[in-house]
Amino acid sequence: MKRIKGILFDFNGTLFFDSEMHAQAFGLTCDAYGVERFTREQLISGIFGRTNAKIYRDNFQSDATDEECERFSTVKKNFYFESCLAQPDRLTLAPGAAEMLDYLKEQGIPMALATGSDREEVDFFIEHLGISRWFSYEKNVVYNDGSFSGKPAPDCYILAARKIGLDPSECAVFEDGRSGIMAANAAGCAAVIAVHEEGIPSPLGDGCEANALYHDHTKWRETLTLLGLYGKD
Repeated sequence: MKRIKGILFDFNGTLFFDSEMHAQAFGLTCDAYGVERFTREQLISGIFGRTNAKIYRDNFQSDATDEECERFSTVKKNFYFESCLAQPDRLTLAPGAAEMLDYLKEQGIPMALATGSDREEVDFFIEHLGISRWFSYEKNVVYNDGSFSGKPAPDCYILAARKIGLDPSECAVFEDGRSGIMAANAAGCAAVIAVHEEGIPSPLGDGCEANALYHDHTKWRETLTLLGLYGKD
């Protein structure tokens, strides 16, 4: 493994376990559009981790205009926000995540957020999850602003590494989805740590591999030791 200098984080499903809220939102969105709901397998294998525009064009209307994709995104996003706010006990970072992020910040280890969420969604996370303790738009957040291809394209991780002054080959990526792991590997990142919550099938297999896999971040010291970022002066 190459020497790792920084870490790039996916957010949804990685630092914030919100798969059930997304599943509920997609179900209600399908109902609103009068189409059959996605199965759990379809959500995990082909929906989670992709941009709403890609989801709409791939599953609803292949020739959709940007405006139609934006309307779809707004409908789904509003259902998602409603689902999150209806479950305040789940509006918290994944176990161990805050402690790990605090350590990285204290040690001055560069880190960035590379999310497929848009600005409004990131604003929601800042307000309700307090992630501004570690991430800011100016310093270390890359979000879906429509200017680059979404995962599994490598763009978001290339841009996130650049934002913290590193090359992707100097960064490890924390990801929960197959498309994100593929994006990290395509970007040439030094290592991939797969994280997926209990009850969600592993994203690994069929050529999609990672250096380690965890169900949360409670073993963050072990994870950072593996990456050479813990326990050294």
